[in-house]
Amino acid sequence: MYARAPSADNLASGQTFLAQYILDRLVQLGVKQLFGVPGDFTLSFNDVIEQDTRIRWIGCCNELNASYAADGYARVKQAQLNRAPDESGKIQGGVRGLAAMVTTFGVGELSCMNGIAGAYAERVPIIHIVGVPSTKLQKGHVILHHTLGDVGGRFDVFKNATSEMTCAQAYLSSAENAAAEIDRILLAALTTARPAYLTLPTDLVYAPVDASRLQKPLIPSGPLDERLPTGKTLKQETEERLAFVVDQIERLWEQAEDPIIIVDACAVRFGAGHLVEDLVKATGVRWFVTPMGRTILDEDPSTGFGGTYVAQLSDERIRGAVEKTDLAIMVGAMRSDLNTGLWSSKIETKNIIELHSNCTLVQYATYDKISFHLLLPALARVLKRKSSIPASPTLPLVPLPAGQPADNLTHDVLWPLVGQYLRERDIVVAEVGTAAFGLLTLPLPKGATFVSQVLWGCIGFSVGATLGALLAAQEAGFSRRVVLFVGDGSAQLTVQEVATIVRYGLTPTIVLLNNEGYTIERLINGPTAEYNDISLWDWSKLLPLFTPPSGSTTKPGAYFSASTRGELEAILGDEDFARSDRIQLLEVKLGRLDAPKALYRLGEVTRQVNSA
Repeated sequence: MYARAPSADNLASGQTFLAQYILDRLVQLGVKQLFGVPGDFTLSFNDVIEQDTRIRWIGCCNELNASYAADGYARVKQAQLNRAPDESGKIQGGVRGLAAMVTTFGVGELSCMNGIAGAYAERVPIIHIVGVPSTKLQKGHVILHHTLGDVGGRFDVFKNATSEMTCAQAYLSSAENAAAEIDRILLAALTTARPAYLTLPTDLVYAPVDASRLQKPLIPSGPLDERLPTGKTLKQETEERLAFVVDQIERLWEQAEDPIIIVDACAVRFGAGHLVEDLVKATGVRWFVTPMGRTILDEDPSTGFGGTYVAQLSDERIRGAVEKTDLAIMVGAMRSDLNTGLWSSKIETKNIIELHSNCTLVQYATYDKISFHLLLPALARVLKRKSSIPASPTLPLVPLPAGQPADNLTHDVLWPLVGQYLRERDIVVAEVGTAAFGLLTLPLPKGATFVSQVLWGCIGFSVGATLGALLAAQEAGFSRRVVLFVGDGSAQLTVQEVATIVRYGLTPTIVLLNNEGYTIERLINGPTAEYNDISLWDWSKLLPLFTPPSGSTTKPGAYFSASTRGELEAILGDEDFARSDRIQLLEVKLGRLDAPKALYRLGEVTRQVNSA
């Protein structure tokens, strides 16, 4: 024990320890795993975590991977929000898909900052709890390990740095207002879908706080009744403005001959999927997704699904179907470069309605506080079905080409075969680059969840995210395979987290795309340049390197390799491989400059943009 825990008998009635308050709130919000790496300023808190059977400590190889794992865990939980509520009226998967992680002061929190920044950019709520020196040491401004060593003992350097990439921060210095501060940042993370930052000094871990706050839900469910200067309540004002916006959209809808819906990232992040589904069913409208909006609904052409739209990076049939529309309702748009084909959409503003979590844009007008949570149910009630809507493009868009078993593997063959392999409810994790672009034209099966870091785009993210996705899948209550697609260059950054996957007896299928370097970079610049080369590994040795715990009943991992079409067909068609009841690594050997067609187009456009 790092510090002796005081007896609970010493607590006054209605009190709990501060560390326990944090865990109780996290459990209330659906968090069942805590990711991190221990340090001397977290050990007392780690003791409290270890004694709480409702939440499991997941020790990662480093803090960066822990942040990626928390991100993947939250995304899969978020995906559950996009399915219809169950019979009790509750949406499964936890509130807003929250995740949590714990690191130590300075060295630990800096190590994970890249992952926290990515979660901030892509709207993923993570509570980052940092164990910091005691309040006494901080007030004494001593030169302490994990500080920068300068005279005056600065303890605010790292919290100042993280303030630019978290939605809220709480720097606890006493127990007096600690519970209120914890609730404040949790609520901020839930309502903005972004990370929040909390410091926990070592001498406050067992500080007594008021436990009565735990009886009140963090997210209020009552009506909006704030009184405005006009004399109206906020609810009345909102209802009037909502009715006006609905009228504007209904007028445009009636005039449109070929309306569509494009679903994007923030619809996923804020759990609006079931509302979009209601609108699609009510209107029969064709709908498309962006790369960041994938699997918010089942990608089934019979529901009107038309494919993944990335403007100039799209298949021409998808681009043609989208850009001839005379009314596009965009739900949760995230206008980043890779998500929009480098901003190349040809849809005119006069034909666009944007629905966001905090506002609505109708052509050139903006209506604050009219969210898609309010608008989507109203539109599903009033928008009439269109009898003249064209059929969606035929999917899959890229059929399996003819060939011989001995043919070398190419991306043209790989992804159609992957499409045949994937099953309902699979969680598909794709590294940004070759893997994510290969999956663009592949409709994913019913109930699937897609995880990829399109905006932040940090290579290596997917390996850590797979750990989080696997743990979230365990909580789903039904069997879900987790399939990771990652390049050899990206995997080398974070592959040590496979050790943690083995340690906890998890069984992903890892499809490693071996093209001997950074192919996405080669296509942009330097196809033969040495800086795009990597060390070449013997990937067959990877899984045997990691030893499961003593007494583990998990089946030993298995390695497979495919360099020809026939080899890949045999592996993906094998039922033992498809069962995925063990960790397995499939190394797919591809040419250095072979890539999905969309990635070739990205390379050309990016080269032009960067040279300009």
